[in-house]
Amino acid sequence: MSQREAVIDFFQKVCGDEALQYRLKTCPPTRQGFAAVAQDSGYGFSGEDIDEYVQFVGFYEQCQTAIAKHQNGDAPLADWLNKWQKHVQRFTDNPLDDYEDTLRRFI
Repeated sequence: MSQREAVIDFFQKVCGDEALQYRLKTCPPTRQGFAAVAQDSGYGFSGEDIDEYVQFVGFYEQCQTAIAKHQNGDAPLADWLNKWQKHVQRFTDNPLDDYEDTLRRFI
């Protein structure tokens, strides 16, 4: 399994595991914090591998917010992760057409 596939597998596991959700929600909102939780769960990737997948530093805080909403029953975490991935794909396909204005918000 590639590092990217391992990161995807980890986030899929998070969607159904309340203990992992809690650990991610309470860890520092950084690549190192998320990687430490993943490594404690048996995954071998680093924070840089997560960055390669999520591409924007704002992911970490937004993911923690999405976890809180999921736990409150407001919105499924899997839906938020799918929307994030679609946004990253659109940005990858055409970085100059960033309708979410990600560059201005995160850089």
